[in-house]
Formats: sequence, C-alpha cells, structure tokens
Amino acid sequence: MNDIAVAAPERKRGFGVKKAYDLLRTEILDLTLPPGSPIDEVQLADRLALSRTPIREALARLAMEGLIDTLPNRSTMVSNIDFLNLPAYFDAITLMYRVTTRLAAQNWRPDDLDAIATHQSEFSTAVANHDALAMISTNREFHAAIAEAGRNPYYTALFVRLLD
Repeated sequence: MNDIAVAAPERKRGFGVKKAYDLLRTEILDLTLPPGSPIDEVQLADRLALSRTPIREALARLAMEGLIDTLPNRSTMVSNIDFLNLPAYFDAITLMYRVTTRLAAQNWRPDDLDAIATHQSEFSTAVANHDALAMISTNREFHAAIAEAGRNPYYTALFVRLLD
C-alpha cells in the first residue's frame, strides 16, 4: 500500500474574511438575521471553521456599510431599520438613480449593455418565479450595473451602499 500524503488546498489570503462577509451580508439582507439580532463572534468562528480575526474584519466591513452596529461594550447586532429617516433615504436614492443613469447614458460601452440586459433578464425570471429575495438581489445588481456604466467609482460606491 502506498501512503502518499495529500496536501490540503492552500487558501488564498483574505478567503476567510470574504467567506464570513458574504455569508453575514446575505443573511442580513435576506432577513435570516433580522434587525436587532445579536452576532456572536465565537459561534460564527466555530460555524465557519475560521479564527476570530477574519470574523472581526468581516464585521468591521459590515459596520462601515451600516449593516451592523458594534455597541460600546463590544457586542454586535444587526442594524435596525431607521423608519424615521426613510423620507431622507428615498430622497437620496432617487437622486442617485438620476445621477447614475445620466452618467451611464453618457459613458456606456457595449459590454455594459450586455451586463445590464443580463441582470434585467434575471430580474424578470425572479418575478416570474415569485421569488421576492431574488427580485431584491437582481434589482440591486441591475442598478449597480447601470451605476458602473457611468464610470464614476464614487457615485457607484455611494449608490451601492444605498441599495444595500
């Protein structure tokens, strides 16, 4: 019998952060983790088989995006929806729709139209399937693709944050 050791595949640097970030972001946006839910670093690290360092980096990124809040005693929870500021939010997102669409009309390239059409088709499929979560995510990707076509990374970053 030939005993050959098989090396485990090497992980790329930042893999754990991306894994934790993507999972938490998805669970927050699809309300698996509803607003106000606590996030336990230790349980999350065990669940994802990661050390706490990538978990903390993912949480810091989510906090910058406003999806979680870190309280003074270092507990972390999913951010609550701020219903009192919804009118201001709608003003801001309406303005960003206008700005990014105008820039996209001025700066688009053929491959931008392909990406936008793909996202629109995915949205139509989600609507036909009555899949509300897919409609939300494909709508976000559709509008993010329009913003990308505008070629202004600052507007794109602001708009995507509002979409999220």
